[in-house]
Amino acid sequence: MFKKAFNTSIALLALLAAVGSPALAAVNPTGNATLAITAVAPRETGAEPWMIYLDGMFDAADTARLAGLITQERITRADVYFNSPGGSLLAAMSVGRLLRERGFDTYVGRRSDELRQPSAAVCYSACPFGFAGGVRRFLETQSVLGLHAAANSVPVPDEVAFQQLVEAQATQYLGEMGVSAALLGFMRSVPHDGIRLLTRDEAVELRLVNAVAVRE
Repeated sequence: MFKKAFNTSIALLALLAAVGSPALAAVNPTGNATLAITAVAPRETGAEPWMIYLDGMFDAADTARLAGLITQERITRADVYFNSPGGSLLAAMSVGRLLRERGFDTYVGRRSDELRQPSAAVCYSACPFGFAGGVRRFLETQSVLGLHAAANSVPVPDEVAFQQLVEAQATQYLGEMGVSAALLGFMRSVPHDGIRLLTRDEAVELRLVNAVAVRE
């Protein structure tokens, strides 16, 4: 019985995982079918942080690609901007853990023509879990955080076990990040084909947003 349960958990984890200028360094810089990672260097060394834009869907390769870019560019201080419809929950949490390990701050925003002046963006589905990795987490007025129930792109052998596994993984992660596990209630309340937008007050109460003043 234990072996069967263990094997089921491993299978569910695998399914869940499936769920040019000198100022720029980029990995997959175009399109949003996969995560595009773009780093913008400070205008003056030591005067301001790097800016890292994450744009697109999260998948299992993202953490290694992002870590490689951080190492390559020797980035020790960064503001990370999310613009994503979601993707793999495990991948988003892995990215979040990397950002927390590095001590970076997070925002919801996307790259604009003016590299150091991001535009408003959305962070949906798995994305808020990556966003939660920031030490300080900012939400500008026009940007939006949204959640829905976890689902998989292929049928799972046991939907109840899958949802329990999702909740266990997410609860542990949110605890690590200092975010209220009540966030999961918002996830459960909305079918996967819908979206529950969080108000700023809700995001602050959940400790998903913990910094209310955007740095100039």
